Amino acid sequence: MSSRVASADVIQKFNPNNKNALIKQYKTIYHPGEVNKIRECPQHPSVVVTHTDAPQLFVWSTERQPNRQGDKDKTASTPDLELVGHTDDAEFALGMCSSEPLVASGGKDTNVVLWSLADHVTNLSIHDQGTFDGKREKLSSRLTLKGHSDTVEDVVFQPGSSSELASVADDSNLLFWDTRSGIAPVLKMAEAHGKSDLHVVDWSALRPELVATGAADGSLKVWDKRKLGPDGGSALFTFNHHTGAVLRAEWSPSAPGVLASGGEDKRVCIWDLEKTAAPSAAPEPGLEQRPGRAIPQLVFSHAGHRASVVDFQWNPHDLWTFMSVSDDVSDELGGGTLQLWRVNDLIYRDEVEVLAELDKHRDYILNIKDAPAPKAAGKGAKRTLEQVTAAPPALAPAAAPSQLPSDAPAQVPAAAAAETPAAAAVETPAAAAVETPAAAAATDAEPSDAPEVKEQQPAAQEQLSTDAVQEQNQSGSMQEAAQPASSALQPGSDAADAADADTAMADEDQSTAAVVTDQTMTDVDGDAEAVKTGNTAMETDAHGATS
Repeated sequence: MSSRVASADVIQKFNPNNKNALIKQYKTIYHPGEVNKIRECPQHPSVVVTHTDAPQLFVWSTERQPNRQGDKDKTASTPDLELVGHTDDAEFALGMCSSEPLVASGGKDTNVVLWSLADHVTNLSIHDQGTFDGKREKLSSRLTLKGHSDTVEDVVFQPGSSSELASVADDSNLLFWDTRSGIAPVLKMAEAHGKSDLHVVDWSALRPELVATGAADGSLKVWDKRKLGPDGGSALFTFNHHTGAVLRAEWSPSAPGVLASGGEDKRVCIWDLEKTAAPSAAPEPGLEQRPGRAIPQLVFSHAGHRASVVDFQWNPHDLWTFMSVSDDVSDELGGGTLQLWRVNDLIYRDEVEVLAELDKHRDYILNIKDAPAPKAAGKGAKRTLEQVTAAPPALAPAAAPSQLPSDAPAQVPAAAAAETPAAAAVETPAAAAVETPAAAAATDAEPSDAPEVKEQQPAAQEQLSTDAVQEQNQSGSMQEAAQPASSALQPGSDAADAADADTAMADEDQSTAAVVTDQTMTDVDGDAEAVKTGNTAMETDAHGATS
């Protein structure tokens, strides 16, 4: 994928309901019940674990499972392995260990349950699909952690560790665990987001002291585990930007201090904690609640989904590329929507570097530069001149290039907090957002010099004179045909007075437009700016005539 692939034309034609030809369906497996969450095993990427509305978890080998695509029999496929240990439904909390094939899960039984796939990995990773006999094996849990008093909503291993975990629940508590110390939590943050239920937790791999949590009230918090103690502690950052419950949070796998969050407000927000002032600096009270005030750490907000964003994931091999899923369930949209998108590189690159690149396009970004004049007088030029002489004078542009200060600052990508189009499956460059049709033409065609316009003038005037003779002959024929009808307009009648008034207005409009054209053509030799203004008037009148 290129970092700049979406043109304005692509954005206008984008339809989120269309299937993308670049994404191929690999295999179909009929899951027993809805899939609430799915995670791959880091040690064996072809092995995935799924959560559904049941106490057990299911383990699947995508290599061994038969492909059910096109199968008229919709009965559920048989999982390779079933994990048992919960005493009540476990719907959402699911975590995978990065150092060992361990699975952690939470559920309505308020427990955090752990399994080890080590004894079954060999069978699960067999590549021969025919070896799967359809028999479901069961694996009992290795350990059950107790400490929450309500439904466990999310659980995560500390990256690189097989014994340290963190979990959040509807009891509003954030708990830290170390299985080497037993089944009780080693650290507790009571009411981490006040009385609100906690929905998500994630542990940073690049900065292992940072833990992020999200709640039902839309708040997102970042904690420094080193500063938490038996008496609790305060959050390093608190963001109240989301207008709905936060359903997912994940740290960037390759950019330290960069975090993404998504939820019921249909957005995926990206935060950068590295480019801001020291966290110890006290924020201005109520800053995040003030309308129109940008949050410094908010880098970007993807607004391409039409329903709650229930899950997303960073691409570990392609920085700033995402796969996100929303729960678009309706008669019009069908099932959930999967989007693959990338953040424009002008948003996350160094500000000095970005400004230097944007400065190359200053004329188009700040001045909305006009399209160049035609290079050769022909049918297109003839049509433009005719429209100018026939149409009323155009209104002056809202902001002509001469009215803009030459030292006006370029727009920097820090405005990335502004929303993207609904089709933000792929983001567009900042310059494309302000590009007009005239500016687009100026980009594709090389601008013409004033001498070229001067050379075209005699040919255009000669063509115009020929056309005038033809129009005069046609006008004489039309007058002869219309003579019987015109005899009805006798001097002194009301109809004759109205006709005289209309004729006077038409003559005034035509002479005014002719002055614009004649003055523009006369000033070609002396003033290049007049040529530019004349071209603008001709193009504006041409559009007005066709509309």
